[in-house]
Amino acid sequence: MKIKIAAGFLPFLFFINSACAQPGQWVWLHGDSTFTGTGNFGTQGVPSVNNDPPHLYEPCEWTDLNGNFWMYGGLDDNAGIQVHNDLWRYDPLTNEWTWMTGTNTVNDHGNFGIQGVASPTNHPPGLGYGAASWIDLSGDLWMFGGWCDSSYCDLWKYNIASNQWTWMKGPGTGNNAGSYGTRGVPALTNIPRARSECASAWTDNNGDLWLFGGEFGPLFNDLWRYNISSNTWTWMKGDTVSQLGNWGTIGVEDSLNTPSGRWCYAHWKDNTGNLWFFGGQGFDATGGTWYLNDLWRYNPVTNNWTWMHGSKFGNTNGDYGTRCISAATNVPPHRFENRATWKDANGNFWMFGGTYKPGIFSIADLNDLWMYCVSSNEWTWQSGDSLPNLAGRWGTIGVSDPMNKPGGRNGAVAWSDNNGHLYVFGGSDANFGSMYNDLWKFEVDPGCISSCVSVPTASFTAPHHVCPGTCTDFTNLSVNANTYQWTFAGATPSVSTDVYPTGICYNTPGSYSVSLIAANASGSDTLTLNNYIIVYPYPPPQGITQSGDTLFANAGAVSYQWYFNGNSITGATDYYYVAPSSGDYNVVATDANGCEVEAVIFNVIASVSPIYLRGGQGVRLFPNPVNDELEILNLEDGKAIDIAIYNLLAEKVYQTVDFKLPVIDCRFLPPGLYWIEITNDSQTFRASFVKE
Repeated sequence: MKIKIAAGFLPFLFFINSACAQPGQWVWLHGDSTFTGTGNFGTQGVPSVNNDPPHLYEPCEWTDLNGNFWMYGGLDDNAGIQVHNDLWRYDPLTNEWTWMTGTNTVNDHGNFGIQGVASPTNHPPGLGYGAASWIDLSGDLWMFGGWCDSSYCDLWKYNIASNQWTWMKGPGTGNNAGSYGTRGVPALTNIPRARSECASAWTDNNGDLWLFGGEFGPLFNDLWRYNISSNTWTWMKGDTVSQLGNWGTIGVEDSLNTPSGRWCYAHWKDNTGNLWFFGGQGFDATGGTWYLNDLWRYNPVTNNWTWMHGSKFGNTNGDYGTRCISAATNVPPHRFENRATWKDANGNFWMFGGTYKPGIFSIADLNDLWMYCVSSNEWTWQSGDSLPNLAGRWGTIGVSDPMNKPGGRNGAVAWSDNNGHLYVFGGSDANFGSMYNDLWKFEVDPGCISSCVSVPTASFTAPHHVCPGTCTDFTNLSVNANTYQWTFAGATPSVSTDVYPTGICYNTPGSYSVSLIAANASGSDTLTLNNYIIVYPYPPPQGITQSGDTLFANAGAVSYQWYFNGNSITGATDYYYVAPSSGDYNVVATDANGCEVEAVIFNVIASVSPIYLRGGQGVRLFPNPVNDELEILNLEDGKAIDIAIYNLLAEKVYQTVDFKLPVIDCRFLPPGLYWIEITNDSQTFRASFVKE
């Protein structure tokens, strides 16, 4: 790292969302409190507090790496069932929606373009009915399946920076049978069968995309993995046709365990990388098609499922218990269309609403909010009603109130912001005939989750052997924490509350401690690593001296690199360099610690003309290498010249003035590489020779 010091001022703008929910309360942020309305698209790409998406059921959703919320597609009911292809972004800091792309034309069949090639004219078809969505480790948004006038099995990628879609994989036509290939074997020809109602999707810790279940006539229980770098699908688990499940023993992982085929929505990834889903509509243990409330966990390492909670029998009513009280007997009632899910900072799973079946021939909607504690395997009813089909209370937009609550709904989508607030958008009533476009925010009540908030453990890592003037970034490895207080002795800045502090700069050699306090509602943990950051000594100072056309840096560094007018000179890696041209030169020297220091010399005047030509020939040295006497050929007879010889440390080891003989006795020189400089009053000759 070069030693450089820079100073500057970076103005910034900070927005605060004034619509603040109180703990355990809902606040209505945006949209309509009724089923009527068409939204307000505004101008594409321009955020506005007046913008609102249409009333939508079952769009798909993402949260980007900056904490913005994204939403695509979905169905409205303004003139019969209509499918959208518009992409929206919501900024929770400014409370503004932005229509980002799409045609604002319902039932659009898309423009696929060329597979694998991004284009501003590409856009997926309008998609609804439970398309799968992922965000990859680079922040790109991915989407698979869904329904327009048929079910699809195409995979799409959206790049936020370019605002462009890419059709990545799939046939580009609906109702395709796919190709399973061989279980566990990736192949370019593999592709899941066309499907909808397949919202249970995960991005694993390696960046692979996973997909479970869905329907296209058959109810699927197949599990797929997509590898982005190889552009290949792998059929990992499950069956190729409708299949009953094998629940096994609750809490016991087994290779024979298999969830039943189902429409599937609620999904989470735990802090250790396991994949989870809850309920849906599908086969129960009797083989009947019912609404389910079983909770499953998949371990990607062992490729095994575990039935963790709930019943293997359909239409089970569950047990709400007491609000805010965790209990082993608590379990949400059966449901499907329950896509609105979150994971909080403590690793707990949250779920809102869905469709419920109070009788064989009736359906209802729910507005209950549940939390699942992974560590205790217990559910807690957090908010909402324990009875279906109860009306919501919107209150005043932007104002939190303990009486506020969203109405029961299914097909809603959800996000969480960087402060742990939960958001819900849209959805439909139980009859799938009236859709919402309201946006809600819920603030978690710490008192309702205290039984499942483990004491945090502070941990971190960083590059901790650095050069003076180096800025380093810290990786937070803490567990079960949601607030952080960092202290960096000897650094600028010296404190931070960021999750992952970046740009922590150390300018002075020495050893420095780093301290992290990781905290949550249950307590805190402090980790102090003394002498953790080792800042190496300053590299020896550098300078450049010129002798004729030869530039000498200070010797003793491990490596050198010379530059001419700011450009690296290929092969110029010695401590000296013969300048062939006039201009500005600099050298970067690296010491044994890998620290760099730079020296610059300006306005070098270079001359490389030969001297004392005889018969058209230039001056030459012979022999080279030399043992005893070095002869200088082609000197003009009788001309007085000055000669100097330098070693590799730029030390002058020989000099004579008024030299007239063509031979130098070199026997006194130790073996090595030397430079000879021959000058008269108007010209200079330089060359290297080796003394053996």
